[in-house]
Amino acid sequence: MYKFSVLEAGLDEPAVWELQNFLLSKAEELFGIKDPAKKIYQPIFRPGQPHIINTPNYDGAFASLSENASIYWPTTLYELAHETVHLLNPIVGHTNYLEEGFAVLFSVDMARKSTDTPQKPDCPFYNEAWSLVCRLSDNPYEAATAIRREFGSLGAANAVKMAKIFPNVAVSTIQKLCSVCDFT
Repeated sequence: MYKFSVLEAGLDEPAVWELQNFLLSKAEELFGIKDPAKKIYQPIFRPGQPHIINTPNYDGAFASLSENASIYWPTTLYELAHETVHLLNPIVGHTNYLEEGFAVLFSVDMARKSTDTPQKPDCPFYNEAWSLVCRLSDNPYEAATAIRREFGSLGAANAVKMAKIFPNVAVSTIQKLCSVCDFT
């Protein structure tokens, strides 16, 4: 289990930064290294849904987490794990089902392994994305590494090359994975 600070996350920036670095190291073990040209900055807490925010000059990004995450460490870990996958290769705009699915997979796995209160998404788009990435391989993390090796980023994957990497996966699954996941 991950050892959280006794203070709430919203009151302990150093502990949140430590958690960010822990999750980044785990993500890099499973997905490969983050884009070295991009810097990850201190996470923040704001009203609304968790997401990443790119810096004005696009040299990096940071996670914006929910107000609930600021007061409950297991939610901090769950949301930050999800956003950390996006921080590996921060993009501008909406990402695809592929990247969202791997972000959900990682956040669920990290919450299960690192907290006493594992969490799962209740969003149908996230559940669909998660289900789709699990169809790629018996070891989805190996699949993610292969995709990042081919495309540089999960968000840059295209269906034509994906079909060549995963010839046993239905074309409809691959097309959906490469489509924009815009559920706003």
